[in-house]
Amino acid sequence: MQRHQARTGARSTLLERQHMTGTVVRVAVAGARGRTGSIVSDALGRAQGIELVGTLVRGGAEPSTKTFDDVQRLAADTQPDVLVDFTLYPDSKTIALRSLALGISPVIGTSGYTPADLEDLREACADAKLGAVYAPNFSIGAALAMQFAKAAAPYFEYAEIIETHHTGKQDAPSGTALATARLIAGAGHPRRAASAVMKSAGARGADEAGVGIHSLRLPGVVGIHEVRFANEDETLVITHSTSTRSAFVAGVVRAVRAVRSLDRLVIGIEELQV
Repeated sequence: MQRHQARTGARSTLLERQHMTGTVVRVAVAGARGRTGSIVSDALGRAQGIELVGTLVRGGAEPSTKTFDDVQRLAADTQPDVLVDFTLYPDSKTIALRSLALGISPVIGTSGYTPADLEDLREACADAKLGAVYAPNFSIGAALAMQFAKAAAPYFEYAEIIETHHTGKQDAPSGTALATARLIAGAGHPRRAASAVMKSAGARGADEAGVGIHSLRLPGVVGIHEVRFANEDETLVITHSTSTRSAFVAGVVRAVRAVRSLDRLVIGIEELQV
């Protein structure tokens, strides 16, 4: 009991000291009742230099516990510097644009954004003179795997992606798979092998910039991304697996600490300097 009180007192003293020096980042979480949002909320509440000041939910607001269902009320009552978003598209985009208009920097982990959506965010950041972070995947390992794929792309003629997620995932292909395909296409000249006879429509999966994407939805899986490169003489396979949603925490914390120093939209966590 005494140890708990000592830890709590030390935490309070640390927060007070950081507030005095202006180094505490006040953060709110949208989608805090979701599977990923709840884990991220808990982690942010324990992270050094970060203060979790409120949450945004779809329904069931409880202002007494700093839980709101409206961005403007959340902003007025809790005054966050950063809003972390793990909601659903297209609500996520609306929340992000409103946040920027209110002077709050969004950190977005929601899938489904199109290149046009990202351009809208880019313009909103410029208008607000604020930064934002959009990451197809906040896992450090996934970010590295995407960069490995980008580096490999110029050396192979063909590239295809297989992504596997849980049955509750709302979108297909995943945002990570789409972003990886665009990185590959931008870095080299992969082409997709033509199928002379397709006996069933869609059997060859989706096509993103010449990169084939195949989406699997199975129970008991968080997320797996596999990129397969091939020439006539060899094959390279890059695989990343997410075992638990806690894998996203380190990247989110990194983005929260970095976003207020930005004045533009940054896509991916690999560019962030903390």
